[in-house]
Amino acid sequence: MKKLIYILSVLLLVIVACKKQNEYLPPAFNYPIPAVPITENVNVGAYYYNYAAADWAKKYTNTPVQGEYSSLTPAIMAQERQWADAAGVDFFVFNWNGTTTGDPILNSFIQGRSNNVKMVINYNIAHLGVTNASPLTAAKLTTLINEFTSLANTHFNKDYYYKINGQPVVLITPLNLSASLTTSVNYTTVIPALRQAMTALGINVYIIGEITTGWLPPVRYATATKVMDGVVASDWSTDNYDRSVFMPAFTDTNWKNWTDSTTTWKVNFVPAIFPGFNDKTTTPLSKLYNQNRSSTFYTDMCNVAKRNMGNKRIVLINSWNNFQAGTTIEPAKEYGTTYLDITKAQFKIK
Repeated sequence: MKKLIYILSVLLLVIVACKKQNEYLPPAFNYPIPAVPITENVNVGAYYYNYAAADWAKKYTNTPVQGEYSSLTPAIMAQERQWADAAGVDFFVFNWNGTTTGDPILNSFIQGRSNNVKMVINYNIAHLGVTNASPLTAAKLTTLINEFTSLANTHFNKDYYYKINGQPVVLITPLNLSASLTTSVNYTTVIPALRQAMTALGINVYIIGEITTGWLPPVRYATATKVMDGVVASDWSTDNYDRSVFMPAFTDTNWKNWTDSTTTWKVNFVPAIFPGFNDKTTTPLSKLYNQNRSSTFYTDMCNVAKRNMGNKRIVLINSWNNFQAGTTIEPAKEYGTTYLDITKAQFKIK
């Protein structure tokens, strides 16, 4: 009898210990994403890619309704703006990498515009040619400020430029400097200098720093992120099988970490979502897993974004029209306006 009592006591202790230990285990790595109703509109932007003949010569996914178009054609851009309005997309994000490549697409967007969708500039530092030996200081910093001044005078105060509470929104990329450029940019000095120059123009700019890859801990970029108003990790493609299979739940868990950290830093986290992924640019060499597009997957990702967006309620879609990566929501023959309709339903009040 005593032996039986002893055995039962040991089993009870084991059960209690296991329960107590389980209190500190993480949640199941895969879980359903609940619907997130909204009571006010979400600020929705979409990355816009400037397609030319050389781009269409590469492999791409899905068949654009407008064919192999030029984004600089007025009728093409007019249709893009019309679709954006139908989807409740508030702004296109245009890459700006110097006047030669950046200005033509901005001018195309503006020409004949009578739509609600606006523009946001993503300033890419690549054209400044910064290196560790020639960092973003002195003459190069002056160039950046002069270019921002020109962009501000030309665009920031116009009705077609997107603003948050009166602040023109800009992106700066990249915050994640390559291993060979680790000391080429000190954002803790660059951003205050830029803000001072914009303030002198009477402009209070809202700066979102772009990290061009996902699945990274926020602490890695804490120093640069803390001087921004917001931060976005724009690319959530993955070479990890588990992430690819359980993408919404894995993303939700990762973004919870980002929102916790950025809230502490008083920086807005900006989720970036896609409806699918099918890399055509490096196939068959790519190690990235394809993510089959579907209404269910995109709806889940919209809800993950709403669960984790900052108080400015900004969500970016990457992309509007990157057909080579298969991340598009722009209408294609294979899926029509499906993803425009979902975007409108998920982020705008009916």
